[in-house]
Amino acid sequence: MPQRDSNLAAMLGSIFHLLPGLYLVMTPDLVIQHATDAYLKATLAFRENLIGRYFFEVFPNNPSTPDLDSAHNFELSLQYVLEHKQEHTMAVLRYDIPRPQSSGGGFEERYWSPISRPILDDAGNLLYILHEARDITKEVLNEQEHLHNQERLYMLTDALHAVSWEYDIIRNKMTWGKGLQEFFGYTPEEMGSGGESWDMRVHPSDFDEVQKGIQQATRSGNRIWSGEYRFRKADGTYAPVLDQGYIIYDAMGNPIRTIGSIIDLSRSKRFEEDLQASDARFWHMLEVLPHMAWIADTTGRLIYFNENWYNYTGMKAGQVDGWINAVHPEDSAQLLSTWQETTKNGDFFEMEYRIKSKVTGEYRWFLDRGAPMLDEQGKTKLWIGSYTDIDDQKTALNQVILKDQYLEKVLNASPAHLCLLEGPQHICRYITPGFHKLYGNRQYIGRPAKEIWPELQITPFAERLEQVYTQSATIAVEEFELAFDRHLNGGKENAYFNIKYHPLLNNEGSAEGVLISAVEVTELVHMRKKAEQLAAELQKKH
Repeated sequence: MPQRDSNLAAMLGSIFHLLPGLYLVMTPDLVIQHATDAYLKATLAFRENLIGRYFFEVFPNNPSTPDLDSAHNFELSLQYVLEHKQEHTMAVLRYDIPRPQSSGGGFEERYWSPISRPILDDAGNLLYILHEARDITKEVLNEQEHLHNQERLYMLTDALHAVSWEYDIIRNKMTWGKGLQEFFGYTPEEMGSGGESWDMRVHPSDFDEVQKGIQQATRSGNRIWSGEYRFRKADGTYAPVLDQGYIIYDAMGNPIRTIGSIIDLSRSKRFEEDLQASDARFWHMLEVLPHMAWIADTTGRLIYFNENWYNYTGMKAGQVDGWINAVHPEDSAQLLSTWQETTKNGDFFEMEYRIKSKVTGEYRWFLDRGAPMLDEQGKTKLWIGSYTDIDDQKTALNQVILKDQYLEKVLNASPAHLCLLEGPQHICRYITPGFHKLYGNRQYIGRPAKEIWPELQITPFAERLEQVYTQSATIAVEEFELAFDRHLNGGKENAYFNIKYHPLLNNEGSAEGVLISAVEVTELVHMRKKAEQLAAELQKKH
């Protein structure tokens, strides 16, 4: 090889090493020829240990997972490229990587979305395989943690004899947990998957009040909503229920999902009727209740606690004065204020706060619910209430919320700028901050694409959206040039992006939205142009 051609090859090799992606070049015999610095960093490998070696010798199976043949699964993908001379993508592949002995040895759990492409000569012969490794470990582990938290929530609701549910507000998708058929007589299929499946079963006389409570909670940005209403069972009868929802918001403060549980209060209501008919049974029930319970007079002054209260708080049996000292100092002021307002208006009382245990000395979260007992004239004669320990449930739900917030941060920090358009009108439901650098501070959320980007309607943009949505096809536009406000200061510069339009499919395989991703490749384009320019200059000299 002439010296200058050798120099050119070395220079191009150096440029390849600096590419930001996780790339690997292999011969048809799967011998590694080149690897980018980013690939070496991601796989904890060193260039001198990779180049010239058989891929599966460098990256063997993890011996601690004998049932997982990662190497074989990946080899099938590479064989497809060799046989068909076509690109092959694997959606998710668990392929653990060996750790250097200096880091303790063993293997590190990793998940990838590998893409392998053939590199052909002019005659169509396969020269090399270009392998791109996309590390999706964080996304997979986050999803696994989210599912684990959901399972914990379902176990907790089972213990409370409640029906768990989750509502995706953006997609109008309702998911029901275990107990739905046991308590209300419906299968999930009979209930339906949309939010209207719940709406149509709330008693008409209760519906407006429930909706008002939900709207007040979301307008105020509250995380917790609760309501008591009548819910129609499969046999046509109505059951009194307590419904509690934990609202999750996006970065702009819009509610996007609610997770909660419905508790059937039928037994409690029947108990209340029985107690009004028999004082003896009333007092007996209070003492045998598994929860702490209390009674207050018409003014709201506490006059009775059952034995469970004294066992938990350590207060002297029969003592009622000073009960507020068992409440967490940060919660006591709001508790007293809320209780005073409740007794004044005669409303139902409900509040979450922390109570100290005499055994452990720790504060645990309880849900305190109270109701007025009325005489024959409809006037309050007593208040009665009980506590439910919700500490574990609250912790589990908070973890779910934290995971959603973490996912939001991950997406916002991603180098890909993302925009989610939903339905045939392509309504914008989610967008990462990078799009403001591309198209400025427009109003995006809740608006159709044709109103957000009117200037693009005369370009192939609208046609691409329609094609992706109606045909479930993925469209890629490489090295698209845009004016980019990198620092959001009005100073725009030309930049290049690889743009993809991905269909979002429902369970039936039909598109329900389009996800647009834009990844900046300006540096790569400039490097390629410089390399092409240098190659042309060297060719002239030659």
